[in-house]
Amino acid sequence: MTGKFRFRDFVYNVNTKEDGAIRKAYETNGVTMYEVAVPMNSYEWASGHYISDWAEDVLQLSNNEHLKSSTFLVLSSDVFS
Repeated sequence: MTGKFRFRDFVYNVNTKEDGAIRKAYETNGVTMYEVAVPMNSYEWASGHYISDWAEDVLQLSNNEHLKSSTFLVLSSDVFS
C-alpha cells in the first residue's frame, strides 16, 4: 500500500489540531488511513501516548519542532511497536 506518509513520519491533524507519529498505514473502503501515536501531553512524549486512526486527507507534515525533536527518545519504545 502506498500513501502520502511513511512509518515514523511526524504529522499534524488539521481537524483535531494534534501532532502524532505514523505507526502504520492501511486502507479502509478506498480511504488511506494511518494508525498514529499521539502524545497525551502535546509538548512531550514522557507522559505516554494513545493510538488514534487518522484519514490521510486531514494530515500534513508537522512543524512542531519541540515535540519532533523529542521523538528520537521514543524511537525504540512501544510508541512504534
